[in-house]
Amino acid sequence: MVQEVSGQAVGRRGAQAEPTPLSAIRKRGQKVSNLWIFESPKNERRLTVSGDVPFMHLVLLEGDTAVAGYDLVDDPFSISSSGDNGYVRVRLRDGGRYWLLIGRGTRTKPGRAEKAVIPEELEEQAAAAGVQVYRRTEVELIGQEILFDNWLTLCAIMTRARSCPSYLETQLLLAALDRHDSLRVCDVLGLGKADPAVVLAVVAKALQNGIVQTDLSRRLFGMHSQLKRVRS
Repeated sequence: MVQEVSGQAVGRRGAQAEPTPLSAIRKRGQKVSNLWIFESPKNERRLTVSGDVPFMHLVLLEGDTAVAGYDLVDDPFSISSSGDNGYVRVRLRDGGRYWLLIGRGTRTKPGRAEKAVIPEELEEQAAAAGVQVYRRTEVELIGQEILFDNWLTLCAIMTRARSCPSYLETQLLLAALDRHDSLRVCDVLGLGKADPAVVLAVVAKALQNGIVQTDLSRRLFGMHSQLKRVRS
């Protein structure tokens, strides 16, 4: 489930309650941007993300089959962050790691983005940890609109059925793909006595894990999306 929060307080009251979005915005002065409450299927937890560019890059990480998960460190995306030096530690399925610094780029001339700069302190920390650190801005999002929209939809599909048992639906999907070279999503929904919502969530999770594939970069995900089993 993904929500955009604008001018509305979200949080728990109590003696040790975290700052609400509204109070956090006020403390951050002029740094006012869209706030996103994002249920991350890959991390199995809720993230609070400030700004469209960081949010879009994190959604794209959800769809990167090489990525096992990611952690926000001294989180610049969280509304309760007290610093501006946060970054993302990305964990890969093959055991590799890298770090990302995400934010809007600066422009020296209209239409021309300045070369992304990584703080020297962060580069030193990355070198000490034996990892590479990269900068991501809105420039890397150009041409990714359909892919982003698809993973926004697929993350929501997984979130809606996250508490539902999915063994039956998983077995039906894999068995069907073993019998056929490809299947449309609507064909999968008609298998057995499976719950359609859970079937869609299983399909989304299989796409996220790289078990099945479909064209998510050029076509919007839907009933006629062609699913193919990934053969190792």
